[in-house]
Amino acid sequence: MSIALSYNLPVKKRYVILWTSPAPVLMKQSWRAFIRTFWLSPWFIALPVALMVIFMLPDIFDKYTLKVEKNGPVHKLNGYEYYDDLDGDGNSEQIVLFNNSEGKASLKILDHLGFIKDHFYFTGQIILKVGSLTSGIYDSTGKKGIFLMTKSNDSIFMHGIAPLNRNKMLFHDLLITILSEQNGDNDYNLGAIQLFDLDHDGLKEIVSGIQAGFQAQPRFIYSFNLKTDSLIKTTPMLACQDITDTADLDRDGYPELIASSYSIDNNKGRFKLPCDDNSAWLLVYNRHLEFFFPAVQFLGEYIELEPVIVMQQNKHYLFVLHEPRIKGVGLPKLMLFSARGNFIRERILDDDSLRRTYELFRSDALGGRVFLIREGGIVEEYDTNLQVVKRIVIEDVTLSAHTPFDIDGDGRPENRFYADEGTRIIFTEADFSNPVSLNNPFENTELHYQSIRESGKRGKLFIQHQNRRIICSYEPNPLHYFKYPVYLTVYLLILGFVMLVQYLQRRRTRQLVNAQQKISEMQLLLLNDQLDPHFTFNAINSISASILDEKPEEANRNLLSLSRLMRSFVLHHDKLSRTLAEELDFLQNYLVLIHTRLNAAFTYMFDIGEEVDLNVQVPKMITQIFVENAIKHGLKPLKESGELKVIVRQHINLVTIDITDNGIGRKEAGKQGEQGAGKGMTIIDQSVKIINKYNQKKIQYLVADLTDEHANSAGTRVSITIPVGMNYSFTKT
Repeated sequence: MSIALSYNLPVKKRYVILWTSPAPVLMKQSWRAFIRTFWLSPWFIALPVALMVIFMLPDIFDKYTLKVEKNGPVHKLNGYEYYDDLDGDGNSEQIVLFNNSEGKASLKILDHLGFIKDHFYFTGQIILKVGSLTSGIYDSTGKKGIFLMTKSNDSIFMHGIAPLNRNKMLFHDLLITILSEQNGDNDYNLGAIQLFDLDHDGLKEIVSGIQAGFQAQPRFIYSFNLKTDSLIKTTPMLACQDITDTADLDRDGYPELIASSYSIDNNKGRFKLPCDDNSAWLLVYNRHLEFFFPAVQFLGEYIELEPVIVMQQNKHYLFVLHEPRIKGVGLPKLMLFSARGNFIRERILDDDSLRRTYELFRSDALGGRVFLIREGGIVEEYDTNLQVVKRIVIEDVTLSAHTPFDIDGDGRPENRFYADEGTRIIFTEADFSNPVSLNNPFENTELHYQSIRESGKRGKLFIQHQNRRIICSYEPNPLHYFKYPVYLTVYLLILGFVMLVQYLQRRRTRQLVNAQQKISEMQLLLLNDQLDPHFTFNAINSISASILDEKPEEANRNLLSLSRLMRSFVLHHDKLSRTLAEELDFLQNYLVLIHTRLNAAFTYMFDIGEEVDLNVQVPKMITQIFVENAIKHGLKPLKESGELKVIVRQHINLVTIDITDNGIGRKEAGKQGEQGAGKGMTIIDQSVKIINKYNQKKIQYLVADLTDEHANSAGTRVSITIPVGMNYSFTKT
């Protein structure tokens, strides 16, 4: 017997090729295991469930609450209600515009307690159109006036009153225009009445406009000067327009007026006047209502043109929204013009495959920044390069319709939007944060909004639709700051529930696994117990044969080997593994016994590489059964010149054991009836199967038949591969 410590190159090459590849596979498996562990962790599982629960919670944590306090009919049927603090006491007066029983336009003023303060009558009847009445400071002393339009037959009149003045009637029966009749009615729209001090004389001019419909005339913008009692109008034209903004574009100390326009195309060539309504026009006027620069034409039917003035880097710019309502007249786009009407650049907003709506506005509360409102609650801020500086999405908003509206009177207008096709109204703060919604009781977006002031209190919201109205409170929500603790509590409760469920599942699984592992371990120990008597019986036969042959030294050596084997059995009887050194020592003692028993009919050798870690744990008796089979079925029938080699190598984290014999081979052994019952191989199969079941890395063995150059049987090789670090203890405590 000899033990060779040399490392044979061919063997090394063979095993390096076979076993260096699993490393990246193991890394991939580890990464997958990490991902699987993360997704299945209770911290992650609880998160989507908590978000779902939080999403289903009622809106009780919004920063503001919007609640209906009053719901009922308007003060006067077929009338309009307005609110403004006319006397400066912090309370809004109620201004009621209606037609009295004599058919005359009436205006009643009530204080915040409901007492009548004043009553006025005017020529004609009230006009139930947006923009027919406004109120505001009209002079440098801070006095407030009320300005309204009435209609008498085919004539439009404007009136002005100052309820706190000694002479309360500022002017009345100011004829604005005479309308043309069509089909017994007058088709026209009023521009919003606005107050601007155009000449800086301390009194504001009243600016508005008249826009006829299918008659195409009259259409003009006008300005009335209270000091000179003079009315001026723009030159007769066909453009449908409305004044939307003012700015001192040429820095001469006087403001210019900027108008929006719409190409309604009702003229059809009947009137030969400037700015035909077959186009939209970029129109800017000076204080004398003359063109500040030549009108810029955008040819095409049904184009809405919406300009906004901004100042950036000490320069005025015109942002213009070009919004077609039909195909074939251009794409929706945002354009930039200089203060003198020179085109600078444009940005296409969408294609024309689908009709979309937009709103363009300047937020003075946010420093004069320009915002574009898209459908779906998308708010985009643009710079003068027409690049999106910031994008905000307001949840639930479906329509682009937007109006700044100061509910609470803090000087920072809230933003009003519509959701769910107008069935809900959403208000946000000036910076589009903290939305709060109100179910629209009128199911209509053509609503009249006002803010009601109460001294020492926050303002209230007034909404009117035809002959019904509601009054809503808009208050800070005391529960708002409990939102995050409640959300955290919801998450922790769900996390605790998930962890409890997982604990109970693990406990039940552990009980089942422990029971199964106990059975598996008992099976392994039982298999080893079956092997021990089997081997001991053979060893005693060998010693007995030596004694009978009168070979005391051999018998003593064999007895010593047997005692060492029995000692190994005693030391490892309750274990499933032992060190490689102990396994090889056991195998060597076994071979001493079996070698003597067969009268040295074969030779054997051990070849252990220098790199082999002999402290590596291996399954107990993993080599003995293969060696026993090699001797019994391969070498014993050979009678002479038998060789048995045990070669041990280690490659990274794998130990390989090759057991090679030059016996008759498995095929010939089968012919001679030497294959036996296969009990040893059954033991090996069951042992390896159970061990592999509880390990990610697997023990493998391969039995191969060897042949010579003439294809004759040249023996058998068994290759055993054992990963380093295998777990041989299966019971979890």
